[in-house]
Amino acid sequence: MVASEELISTPPRLKPVLVILWLLLISAPIVESDSYRYAALLLIGTTYAYFKPNFQLLKGDWLANACLAWGTYALLRFLFGLIVYGEKGASDWLYAFPLFFPAVGIALYSSRKQVETVFAIYFPVALAALLISTDYRLILEGDARISPLYHNNLIHGAIGCGFLMIGAFYWLLHAWETGKLARRSGSWIVAVATLVIALCLFNIYGSKAKGVWLSLVLVGPLMLASLLLYADRRRAALVGGTVVALIAAALFVGGNNIWKFAGPTYEATTRIETEISAHGVWNAVADAIASKDTPPAMNERLQLWANASEVIAQAPLFGAGNHWLAIWSSTTYASVPYTLLHNGYFEMLVRHGLFGIIVFTILAVAMYRRVLAARKEKLISLSMLLAYSMVTLFFLGTILSNSNNRLAIGESFFFVFSAVAFACGLMLKKGEVTS
Repeated sequence: MVASEELISTPPRLKPVLVILWLLLISAPIVESDSYRYAALLLIGTTYAYFKPNFQLLKGDWLANACLAWGTYALLRFLFGLIVYGEKGASDWLYAFPLFFPAVGIALYSSRKQVETVFAIYFPVALAALLISTDYRLILEGDARISPLYHNNLIHGAIGCGFLMIGAFYWLLHAWETGKLARRSGSWIVAVATLVIALCLFNIYGSKAKGVWLSLVLVGPLMLASLLLYADRRRAALVGGTVVALIAAALFVGGNNIWKFAGPTYEATTRIETEISAHGVWNAVADAIASKDTPPAMNERLQLWANASEVIAQAPLFGAGNHWLAIWSSTTYASVPYTLLHNGYFEMLVRHGLFGIIVFTILAVAMYRRVLAARKEKLISLSMLLAYSMVTLFFLGTILSNSNNRLAIGESFFFVFSAVAFACGLMLKKGEVTS
């Protein structure tokens, strides 16, 4: 079964506009800004103007209706809290973004022929940004923490590098899988992708962002193992072996510096695990917060998570909505200087409780299944499926210790994650109709 060709042709003058808008939508890993929001709205508007019949393809789609239902619920709940109680929360309105997910999927489906052009521009731009922004001297000195690329926070920059590294890895494998490496442009793709991967890892090391390090430790081996899914396993094993050797050499050179930053956190975590078995979770966390041996950043996170647990305990099923900040003021560690919870799962639980976690899990699993089905029908490449999977795993790992779902990099991730799923679903639907 093969998806049919798009019936609505794209006007030549529209193609560069679509490319630019998609570049802006996925720009957050490079530059932290709100441009992705405006790009998403412009993509929806442009798609509606030029590809209006494609919106009919969502008719009867339960997943699209589920996104609209959740988005409406989240928006009405936010407005109720704002109007009735005067509580605006903190970025609580962002949970209504699923209202736009199906339409962004239509935009991707309608402009899918421009995707390769988008990435052919995106990764050279990312490489240029990395070459210009990397503070080589400070990273090599090892003691200072650097903020990669153009972000408001070094952790955000490290996560952006993680996204770019995984993307470049599978962009290169996609070129290999589709035979592009054998063409004249193959050497250029190899050079750009390799430099992006190397500079991203170099900057992630320099950022000393331990949560990002942990996420890469979890995802990195899976990325290397995924090479074995390709037909030419001998070449894949050679590439994987070379990467492992280079990483081992880097760890040998910089291992002491890595332990200098990660060691105290690891030791404090080990102590907490021992205390939990002896005295329970709450007492173990309270003791860790009171201990001078707990690193300051970890101490603040533990205070935030303890407060979040108290808020969640008051409304575990449906969350506290916009009212969560009012409850926060009476928590044990309310004096902690900020309310960004540094845990994406707690961010959801305090606002929407177990209900919200369950709904988002159902939506995410359903979306992922559509991408899997598209791969099964050979509508997308193996490399695309793997990139989709590994970026998602990396993101889910990073939100264990950071609130990336409340930031530009996370919000744009959700747009892309859902857009790919809906576009794959539409390709499957067109294939079923015309097969």
